[in-house]
Amino acid sequence: MPQTELITLIVFAVVLFFIINHKINRTIVAMLGASVLIIFGVFPDEIEAIRNYVDFNTLLLLFGMMLFVNVIRRTSLFSYVGIKTLRIFGINGYMLFISLTFLVAIISGFIDNVTTILVFIPITFAITDSLKVNYFPYVLGEIFASNIGGMATIIGDPPNIMIASAAGFSFSEFALVMYPIALINLLFMDMLFILVFKNDLQMKFDKETIKSFDTSHLIEDKKSFFLSIILFVTVIIAFSAQHFLGVESSTIAIIAGFFSLLILAPNQVRDTLNEVEWESLLFFFGLFLITGAMEETGVIADLSNIMVKVAGNSVKSFSMFILPVASLISGFIDNIPFTATMIPVVQHLQVVQPGIFSNLSPVWYSLAMGACLGGNATSIGASANIIGLAMLTQFKNKTILFKDFAKYGLLLVLGNIVISEIY
Repeated sequence: MPQTELITLIVFAVVLFFIINHKINRTIVAMLGASVLIIFGVFPDEIEAIRNYVDFNTLLLLFGMMLFVNVIRRTSLFSYVGIKTLRIFGINGYMLFISLTFLVAIISGFIDNVTTILVFIPITFAITDSLKVNYFPYVLGEIFASNIGGMATIIGDPPNIMIASAAGFSFSEFALVMYPIALINLLFMDMLFILVFKNDLQMKFDKETIKSFDTSHLIEDKKSFFLSIILFVTVIIAFSAQHFLGVESSTIAIIAGFFSLLILAPNQVRDTLNEVEWESLLFFFGLFLITGAMEETGVIADLSNIMVKVAGNSVKSFSMFILPVASLISGFIDNIPFTATMIPVVQHLQVVQPGIFSNLSPVWYSLAMGACLGGNATSIGASANIIGLAMLTQFKNKTILFKDFAKYGLLLVLGNIVISEIY
C-alpha cells in the first residue's frame, strides 16, 4: 500500500473515531485531519485540491438557508402555524398527533431538522400540559417526523444537499421522487405509533381548552410577519422552478438569506451572522478535503470495487444494497461523513462499469433515503434526536435511555427500509 494511501486511511479512521464518540468537537477534528493530510503532501497542490474537492455549492446553500431560517424564525411564523394547526385539528389525541407530525415533517423539508425541533417541542409541551395528556408520544413522533420529512427535498437534510449537488439534481427533480416516499414512510410511522401509544392518544379534547390557544400575542410586527410569509413562499417557488430559472440552488439560498436580512432585519446583521452555524460549515470544509484525499490516493476506487463485488453488478442490486447499509450506519454515526465518503464511491461506479452504471439516479436516491431514515434508529443517529431528548431532560426532567429510544427507532427504521426498498 502506497504511503499516502496509508496516511489517508489512518487520518480518516482517527477523524471518524472522534466524530462517533464526541470526545472532541467534530469541527476541530475534521479541520486538523485535513491539515495533517496537506502537511504530509497527500495533495500535490493544496489550492487545487480545495478547488477540486470542496463542494462550495453545498457550503453556500447551507450558509444561505441558515441565514434565511434565522431571519424568518424571529417573526414567529412557525409558532403561529403550530398553534393554528392545533385549533383546526385538535379534536382528539389521534388527530393532534397526526397533524403535528405531518406539520413537522413538511416544515423539515424546507428548514433544518434541529430548528424544527427547537420550535415545535416547546409548543408541544404547552399544548400537552394544557390538555393534561402525556407529552412523550407527541415529542418522540415529532423527532422521528423531522428526520423522515428531511428526506423529502434537497434542502431538508445536509446529506441531500451533498447528494443533489454531486448528482446534479434540481429541487423539483429530487422532490418528485423523494416526497411521495417520505409521506408514505411518515404515514407508516403515524399508524405504528397509534398502535403502540393507543392508550395515550385516544383521548378526546375539550373544545374550550383548544380555543384558549391564541395566536394574536405571537405577532409583534404584522408587516414583518406577512413579509416573512411572502418570502417563505417565494423561496419555495424559486427552488421548485430552479430548473427553469437555470440557476444553482446555492444562488437561490444566498439571495434568499441576504434579501430576507435586508427586508426584515437590516439592523441585526451582526446578530444574525453570529447565529449562522460556522462550526458546521467548517466541519464540512474539512470533511470534503478528507474524502477528497481518499479519492486522490485511490482508496475510493478500491472501496467501489469491493462494494460492487458484494452488492452485485447491476444498478438495481446496488441500490437495494446501499439503502439498508446506509440506514444501519447512519443510525450509529453522523450521516454527513458517511454520505461524504459514499458520494465519490457512487461516482466511481461509472468508471468500474460504465455501461451497467450509466444511470446512477436510483443509487443516489437509495443513498439519500438510507442516510435520512437511518437517523431514527438510535438516540445518537441524528442531531434532531440529541436536541429533542435534551429538551425532554431540560423541561420535563425525563431521561430517555439509548435502549428505550432504539426500541421504537429500530422498529420504525426496519419498516421504513422495507417500504423504501419496495418503492
